[in-house]
Amino acid sequence: MTPTQGTTHQPLAATPVAPASPVPATTELTRVLRSIAAEMAQAGGFRVSAVSLFRATDELEFVVVDGDPEAVAELTGDVTPTPVAMTMLERAEQWGPLRFLPHEQAVELLDHIWVGSAQSAAPAHPDAWQPCDLLMAPLTDTDGTLHGIVWVDLPLDGLRPGTDQRRRLGGYAERANSAMLDVLERERLLEQVRLADAARRVVRSATADLDLARLVQTVIDTVCDGFTVDDVRVQLLAEEEEADLDEVSLLSRRLAERCWRDQRVAIISHRRAAPALLSAEEHALLLEGLHGQGDTSLLLTPLGAGPECVGRLLMFRRDRTDWSDEEASAALDIGHDLGRAVLNARSFEREQQAAAYRQQLIATMAHELKNPLAAVGGYLDMLEDFLAEEPATGPEVQRSLRGIGRATRRLDDIVADLLTLARFDEAADPALVAPQELGALLHEVVEGLAVQADARDVRVRVHAPSRGVLVSADAADLERLLVNLVSNAVKYSHEGGEVEVHLETRPGPVPATTEVVLRVVDHGIGIAAAEQQRLFEEFYRSADPAAASQPGTGLGLAIVQRVVRRLDGDIAVESAPGEGSVFTVTLPGSGSPT
Repeated sequence: MTPTQGTTHQPLAATPVAPASPVPATTELTRVLRSIAAEMAQAGGFRVSAVSLFRATDELEFVVVDGDPEAVAELTGDVTPTPVAMTMLERAEQWGPLRFLPHEQAVELLDHIWVGSAQSAAPAHPDAWQPCDLLMAPLTDTDGTLHGIVWVDLPLDGLRPGTDQRRRLGGYAERANSAMLDVLERERLLEQVRLADAARRVVRSATADLDLARLVQTVIDTVCDGFTVDDVRVQLLAEEEEADLDEVSLLSRRLAERCWRDQRVAIISHRRAAPALLSAEEHALLLEGLHGQGDTSLLLTPLGAGPECVGRLLMFRRDRTDWSDEEASAALDIGHDLGRAVLNARSFEREQQAAAYRQQLIATMAHELKNPLAAVGGYLDMLEDFLAEEPATGPEVQRSLRGIGRATRRLDDIVADLLTLARFDEAADPALVAPQELGALLHEVVEGLAVQADARDVRVRVHAPSRGVLVSADAADLERLLVNLVSNAVKYSHEGGEVEVHLETRPGPVPATTEVVLRVVDHGIGIAAAEQQRLFEEFYRSADPAAASQPGTGLGLAIVQRVVRRLDGDIAVESAPGEGSVFTVTLPGSGSPT
């Protein structure tokens, strides 16, 4: 048999090993395994029988032990490193389907062999059963994959089995093998279905929220329910300072990094030592931490994406069954999904912080420029008034003054656009939001842009009713949207061209609602497909020489998009070089104006 702890780590044998699921004593699997073990012991004349199964954590665990009370108490739930178990099988003599490792060869593995007090001294007989004798039947499927081992110990007659006894035991082992594999497969499938559902719920919660704190709490709640645990914690590396961690937390962090490197989980309990991941001293330290908080076992799952480990998911149990391989596998899948979700949420957080910083920078810059520009404009007016009284002023001075005036006005326009852009990053003032007559406002805007249109000999045609097209908004927001779209269309039209503005309503996507559709059409220089993706970026200017020659801040369409988003609308553009552009804005319609 085997002891309570084993620390030997040797290479695995060539025989493939398939981990199986240890389950509570109330399940059909344990009942069937106990029955098989007891009948095998009875058939062969032994007082102790047991079944152990291989685990994904590189361990062999005793799932059921029957017979001698001392053996039941000491061996149930006990684990042995898989390499040690494989060494026992490799060294054993082959008795048909049985394997026998005599005392003389097994004694050097004494640290991994249970020796009951009843067999501390062997009878004086040449075939006497020795304290370290091991008799086992490997549990294999039709492909030769090893799933577990059936053991018998303490023969009733005190002797090693003879030829007839071996034949009886071997025949029973062959018949039992098939029955055990069938029930193992059924239990594994049931467990996989249950945990797949829990994992799906975790994945849904992990991908549905970009708020990191809320995401973590949702995952904790979902895991608690799906895995039947007593406590769950998510610890992220980015939120920890190594210097501030206690010894147990620091080891837990390093264990998570080792697990992510090997793409596995770690199970820590009195009987589970995470072979190849922890030294005996590290296992003892984690076990002490577990017991200190009243827990008996831990399933540690690394969180990560690609090569990066971003944290760990810790599941704790108190006085419950140990962890199944299906739970370990599902937890590792969750570690991948949650790791990606954490990185996405963190990227979103950084983007939000960058956007807030950019907004603050733009607003501060605009405010800082506003006062100096006002002073420059005032001094320019005084200078022009003074020079108007001096007829001797040369044309060069007049040209310079006009240039300064144009530059000042252009800077003033930029500052105004920057302040407007910053304002649209904030929530709308509810006191200013009311149903607005968009048709009437459109006619006013076009009238106000008549000077710009006349200067380019561009005709603006409006196809819109003056009343009945209602949008709930701040009137200033709507005016800015219309001014920017129509003036843009005029600016990029050919001289002598035409701009058409269409406004209409249509049924909304939800019954009893309406949508307002605004279309601004020009027949000007157009926009290349590659540039359409960036049209609404702040400060973006087209590389087309015809477009670049027109004055502008690169903020007009960015402001339009902010207004549309604020109103829960949508904006789209259709364009081709030399054929003009069509900007279509869709907004939710409103009720009667107040």
